[in-house]
Amino acid sequence: MDFNLNETEQAVSDLAMQILGDKVDHERLKEIETSVDGGGNWFAADEWALMADAGLIGIALPEAHGGGGLSIIEAGLVCEAVGRHVAPVPALPTMLAAMTIAEFADDALAGEILPGVCDGSRILTVATAEHLREDLARPGVTADAAGALTGVKSVVEYASQATHAIVNALGADGPGLYLVDPNGPGVTAETGTSTRKETVFELTFAGAPATLLAAGEGPIRWFEARYLALVCATQLGVVEGQLRLTAQYTSEREQFGRPVATFQAVTQRLADCFIQVEGLRLQTQSALWRIANEVDPWEDLRVAKWFGSEGAHFVAHGAQHMHGGIGVDVDYPLHRYTLWNKHLEVTLGAASQQLRALGATLAAGPATATGV
Repeated sequence: MDFNLNETEQAVSDLAMQILGDKVDHERLKEIETSVDGGGNWFAADEWALMADAGLIGIALPEAHGGGGLSIIEAGLVCEAVGRHVAPVPALPTMLAAMTIAEFADDALAGEILPGVCDGSRILTVATAEHLREDLARPGVTADAAGALTGVKSVVEYASQATHAIVNALGADGPGLYLVDPNGPGVTAETGTSTRKETVFELTFAGAPATLLAAGEGPIRWFEARYLALVCATQLGVVEGQLRLTAQYTSEREQFGRPVATFQAVTQRLADCFIQVEGLRLQTQSALWRIANEVDPWEDLRVAKWFGSEGAHFVAHGAQHMHGGIGVDVDYPLHRYTLWNKHLEVTLGAASQQLRALGATLAAGPATATGV
């Protein structure tokens, strides 16, 4: 496998980096953060519109619905750019939900929803997190014979702005993926704040009407694989941005008449952080390639998410340590990377959960893997 970006992939990456690099700087992020009112306005709307105009939001969606017709590899590159610039845009949940609709919905439903995703007028989200439940195929939220949902999902991003949410729920025939209006009948929302200061929602379903997209463990694993891969891609952007900021700071900050980056202990710490970032990069790229080429991705996904949790935690603490006191100053940009890092570290399970899942994957063997 050659993980060097081809011409198309490099163009997608460069375009996403350029748009967000030009528009999402420290002052712009401060402006957005001060505008949050508890209603979900943690959102760089102008930048989102630019991304949509450039074709980035629908990059992995079918051309028939206005998308770019490319793969999850390109979607991962967009998420990586979002992480690198800690940009408050709903790229991950919208792209993941849209890819799920493209895969499992009928043509009429996909034709109703996906063009709006591609042009940026429609935001989607996913609602999977539940208290003390790790396995997406064994949710506490239930669906009756008519598809009405009952139960609670937490840490749902952009629920107030989304027109649809993908929900994993347990029906009479087993687990399935359901499409629901998070602002529709039978749904109540309670606002909260995530680790990265994002407005998130706890959704309570009480007979909320929903549409079954696909039933069975296979579709759940299909969805989970792509969710893990895009979380890791976003985390890769975060830790790389964090490390670059730290390398720049230690190269400019002087003590005893020379940059602190020239001190052996600092150099070694930076090198250790670099190894963690590159480990995450290798495993994430491998997982994305495997998904795109319909090869069993689960071992790579679990290792990637371990690097995205344990390794990312190591990078975050190293960056804070090497910055010293300025690292905790909210007028300096490092704190955002640390907060994003922690948010993504625990999304879909932190390091210990990934090791348990990796052990189960290895014990089961590749022949039993589902949801490629």
